[in-house]
This record gives sequence, C-alpha cells and structure tokens, in this order.
Amino acid sequence: MKISCPKCNAIGTIPDHEIPESGRFINCPRCHEGFTVTKPRAGADVYLVDVCPSCGFSTFDDETFSACPKCGIVVKMFIERQREEQLLKRNQELLGKKLSNVDAVSVQQDTAADVVADFVDNLHPVNLISLGVATVAIIFIGLGLWEIIGYDSNKIQAKLMEERDGQISALYMFMHYGLLYWGKIFYGLSALAVSILFLKRLKIGLRAMSALLWTSIALVPLLYIIGFIFWVLAPITHTISGYLIEILNILFMSALVGVPLYLLELYLHERKITSIVKL
Repeated sequence: MKISCPKCNAIGTIPDHEIPESGRFINCPRCHEGFTVTKPRAGADVYLVDVCPSCGFSTFDDETFSACPKCGIVVKMFIERQREEQLLKRNQELLGKKLSNVDAVSVQQDTAADVVADFVDNLHPVNLISLGVATVAIIFIGLGLWEIIGYDSNKIQAKLMEERDGQISALYMFMHYGLLYWGKIFYGLSALAVSILFLKRLKIGLRAMSALLWTSIALVPLLYIIGFIFWVLAPITHTISGYLIEILNILFMSALVGVPLYLLELYLHERKITSIVKL
C-alpha cells in the first residue's frame, strides 16, 4: 500500500501483509518523523478472503485478509487479473470461431465457384455440339432397333398388295423397309462415334464432325429423291399435283434439315472451336 509522511509528505510503499491489524509504527526515511501506519478499512472494492487464491494459505479461523500474509499477493489484483485472462481467453476463442466460420464460408465459396466454373466449362460449344449429335445418334439407333424388332414382312407385303396389283418381291421389300432400318442403325452408330471423338477435342474428331454434317446435308435430299423415284416407278396412278407435292416435299425437307446443318458446319471452323482442338 502507499504511505505518506504527515510531516514532509514523502511518499513510499509497504506491502500490506507487513502491516498488522493493529498498525505499524515507522520512521520517515527523509525527515525521521515517526508515525503509525494502519491498514485501510475494507470497502466495497476490496476482496477479503480467508484462503489465498494464489498460494493456498489459510487462516483457519474467521480472520480474513485482502493481501496474503504468506506470498504478499493482493487478492483483488489477483482476482481481477484472472478475470482479465479469462475474458481474453474467451475473446480469443470467439475470434477463433469467427475465423473458422470465415474459412468455412471461404471454402464453400471456393467450392461453389468451382462448380460454376465446371458448369460454364461444360457449356462450351464443343460439349454442346457433341451432346446434341450423341442424342440424335441414340434416337436413330433406338428407332432402327425398334423397327427391326417389329418388322413383319408378311404384314407389310399384304398391305402393299392391297394398294397395288402384282406380287411384291423380297428385294423390293428389303430396299423399301429393311435397308432403311439398318441404315438408321449404321448412321446412329457412326454419329455416336463422331460425337465421342469430337468431345475429346481431337483434330480427327473435328474433321469427322464436318464430314458427318456434309453427309447428312446430302443424305436427306438423296433419300427423298430415291423415294420419289420408287414412287414414280410404282404401278399406281400418278397425277400432276402428286408430282408437285413430292417435289415440294423434297425441297422443304432438304432446306429444313440442310440449312441448320450447314450453319453448324460453318461454326465448326470458328476460332472458338478450332483453338481448343488437339493435334
């Protein structure tokens, strides 16, 4: 505790535990004036205990103290320091939790960013074109298999004989129906193989995709022209309006399929496509 000489006002300190309850008489080291020093009365801000919180010293009776007689620790300062340490520890724990939450949010943001990046990358024209061609290929394969499974030559022959006179040859049946079914399967398998090569971004895949598109552009009018020839050669009545309808049908279907495929073939040569194709 701090002490002050009543004569010369010299200021000094003396440990609380060195002052008995009855007080202590000391001489001022400056003016040699003698005076008695007593402990201050315990107020609301003074901690009185009978067991030292630091060294464990105990009075073993009703006597209390604010400063340990053994180790000299001031109880109030010791307790307040403990509270400050506990508060600091708690603040550090809260800060650690906040940083952990921030890290977790950052990880989630990074993960979300990776997902978005992968999704955007998957939307690349090469992937979209490959997916579209593969879908069409699977449809053609499925249709061809379904038609072959349900192919009944006797039923088809009976139906054709109702429409025209004369016997229907097996070659005619195969050229008009069987060949078309197998052609769909072959076309679907070829398109599926091309889509896989193109998806791998190989140079041969780009060339094969371009060849597939040009083949499809030429194949549609060719099939309709062959069908038109068979229609003309068929032993049925033909009219001028029938000829016009067949010709317009050829032109319409050729444009409907050919124009989009031609535009797609031109797009294959854009830098966005060619720049990522591997040699």
